[in-house]
Amino acid sequence: MLLRGAGNVDQIYRSRFRDWDTRSAVRAKSLPVFTNERAGDALFFMPELVPAAGHPAVRALGPEAVRQALTLHLFEHLNFTDALENEVVTPVAYTLARGQLGFSLPPSMVTDARKIAVDEMHHALLTGGFIDDIAAQSGIMPPPARRPTFLLALDEIKAAHDGSVRPLLALFFAIVSETLITGTLTKVPNDPRVVAGVRKILQDHAEDEARHRFYFAEVLARCWPQLTSSERAIVGPMLPRFITLFLSPDLLGVQALLHRLGLSASACERVIEEAYLPAGTGSAIRSGSEAILRLMARAGVLDDPRTADAFHDAGLV
Repeated sequence: MLLRGAGNVDQIYRSRFRDWDTRSAVRAKSLPVFTNERAGDALFFMPELVPAAGHPAVRALGPEAVRQALTLHLFEHLNFTDALENEVVTPVAYTLARGQLGFSLPPSMVTDARKIAVDEMHHALLTGGFIDDIAAQSGIMPPPARRPTFLLALDEIKAAHDGSVRPLLALFFAIVSETLITGTLTKVPNDPRVVAGVRKILQDHAEDEARHRFYFAEVLARCWPQLTSSERAIVGPMLPRFITLFLSPDLLGVQALLHRLGLSASACERVIEEAYLPAGTGSAIRSGSEAILRLMARAGVLDDPRTADAFHDAGLV
């Protein structure tokens, strides 16, 4: 194992997990209870966050088709969450807790990594039962679980690199995913149009993720300076791609959603082309990445010329 420099290990770490026993979803919160809201106009997701649901071709199918599209999108989000937590964040938290990457971290950060692993496995555990609840309440069968597009791309990226670098790529993808702020966790819990059970589970998740966001911002600030120059040359230019992968709509999932609604292949293609215009998607990615870019600037990530060039080429700075 590579022995790294001390980096910012002497910097004071103020843990956000000291009240974990009394605030985390896994330790302190009851499971959401679904009531019979489906009889009214309650939705299973926020329409403004699902461009396909607002397309004229989908609206022409009627309100029930729009409601179905939103429900199918929620299933996709839960599948995304399950895959992210199980395959990326929990393994990374474990490697940090075990010191397997050789980074110097304060003992309290090592302990907090274990708490994050517990949180994330709890989130993943809830996903399966939550999907069953939604299916029972909505009458809509969930699609078969599939590997999200971001994971397929991450698999390809890691396969193209030496085995010694792959754990670092996983670490920095986890940093990106845990420090980005998405509308699903910030907006849906506050939308009264969405069924209470959905809002509750997303709110609980959001509160856990606020602690995780602080933690992984600290990981970024402490681990980036400890990378070797050759490691920065590999990891740094990958960061804008990681951001783009995480924030981009999963168009394969959108295509499957539209197909479930009964649209033809050509209609599905037209909806995707018109509802997910590159200019709009690019603008949303730039807006969504502003907070993490500030974190990276403070950590000195953008001081690396190769990394700065990659962000510029990706249109993120």
